[in-house]
Amino acid sequence: MNRDIHHQIEQLVSLELPSVEENIEDCIFTGSGDSFVASLIGSYVSSCRAKCCHPMDIVMNPKIVLNRKVFLVSVSGATRATLLAAKMAKRYAQRTVSITAKPESLLGRTSDELIKVRYKSANVVTAGTVGFTACVMNCISLMNKVKLNNLQNTFDESVDYAESLVHFVVEEQSKYVFLGNGLAFPAALYGSLKMNEVFGKATFAYNLDDYCHSPIFGIKSNDMIIIMANNEDDVRVSKVIKNRLSRHNVSVFYITSTRQKKNIEIYLLFTIISS
Repeated sequence: MNRDIHHQIEQLVSLELPSVEENIEDCIFTGSGDSFVASLIGSYVSSCRAKCCHPMDIVMNPKIVLNRKVFLVSVSGATRATLLAAKMAKRYAQRTVSITAKPESLLGRTSDELIKVRYKSANVVTAGTVGFTACVMNCISLMNKVKLNNLQNTFDESVDYAESLVHFVVEEQSKYVFLGNGLAFPAALYGSLKMNEVFGKATFAYNLDDYCHSPIFGIKSNDMIIIMANNEDDVRVSKVIKNRLSRHNVSVFYITSTRQKKNIEIYLLFTIISS
């Protein structure tokens, strides 16, 4: 997994990426698990002009994709929910496009179009990291032209945060909560998925403000709150949350960029840390 994470530096700059879509408003992304996060990022990059939904939403309400171009994200091409959505989308959508590393998979073979995700991974099964980031880059490139600047600096900054976070973690903690608004929310969701998958920890992800509506009332003194803030508004809200939690001696860890970054760099910063 460590090799996968570090492979991102050399691989992201050499990815073969698709061109920006002409009719972004007609696009919809879907995927499950990590692929749902990649889909959500695609929608956010488009300023929500392109939509994102879970595959089972398409299965239960297929008219969501009526006359739309549907991008079905699945590294393996074998995710059950995504295959069900692909079957339904074939009947209602304008076009179906699979974003997968396995063109020979059922998803790849049955879609109208194929975007192959190319990346080098470790020769053992790991919790997907470089495959996820490659999918993210493909989704982003469909919505916006990709330019990677200062990738090494972004990676180094991510490593510094991750190392600090490791030293901040206490084994006896009850649960971990990732918080983030807008650009940071998909990364918070990804962090939650990785903590569950790799460490088996009770972990949740919320938007900053949604957390204060109800989940905050279930807080315990040995919980760990990880806040991903990418603008001044987030920082202000997070300070309010920190002040409330400090009364109960709850641990809060901040992640925010120390430099001005474009959207793509913000995503990479947060997602590499979450890996």
